[in-house]
Amino acid sequence: MIMDESKFMVWYHQEASAFERKLHDKLYEFEDYFRDMCFEQGTATYELIKCQSKYNDLWIDDEAPRPNELEYFSYTFFKTSVEQLSNCEGYYNHEKQILCICPELVDNDATILHEMIHLHESVVNELPLYFHDMLYWALYQDLRAKIDGLDDAINQHAHILNESTLYTSGGLHDILFLLKSFDLDIRSGFALGTVFGYGRIDEFKYLEKNK
Repeated sequence: MIMDESKFMVWYHQEASAFERKLHDKLYEFEDYFRDMCFEQGTATYELIKCQSKYNDLWIDDEAPRPNELEYFSYTFFKTSVEQLSNCEGYYNHEKQILCICPELVDNDATILHEMIHLHESVVNELPLYFHDMLYWALYQDLRAKIDGLDDAINQHAHILNESTLYTSGGLHDILFLLKSFDLDIRSGFALGTVFGYGRIDEFKYLEKNK
């Protein structure tokens, strides 16, 4: 996953367009929103890697080591692209590690956050499966206290007719994606379903935030 720092600097300063540099800078504006997906201290996911270690006959607070992909995560590992798209608003290409947004939406926070979930989830999905499970569980526990009707939304989303349709039309949008999109909606003050997109604001109108 790691990109050579010098190659990134060449791309950013010599090859990237002004729009692409602006988009890449925008990722850092939302960096704090994704600290949980790196299991950083102070987040709900960190609670699942906390432990204690014995040092000089004393038990001290500690944490399980994080994989390098999380410990040293940086947006300099990724490039951004701004290009006209005919069938979508944006995409994340895992193979090339490129986050792309169409020009008219380069200032649309919800679209950028949507693709950033794809970016971060692609990192988590390269790790042992239990990291995905831990992230899912931490997000669920945090959100169920903030969203009345969360279980109904998950059941609706998880039905095969819905999941298969989404996969066919727009790639992977699993339950973890749904939960993180709700988390970002709450952080950003959006209506639930905004970051997820695909017209799901109306679909989730029955949900209540901060019950």
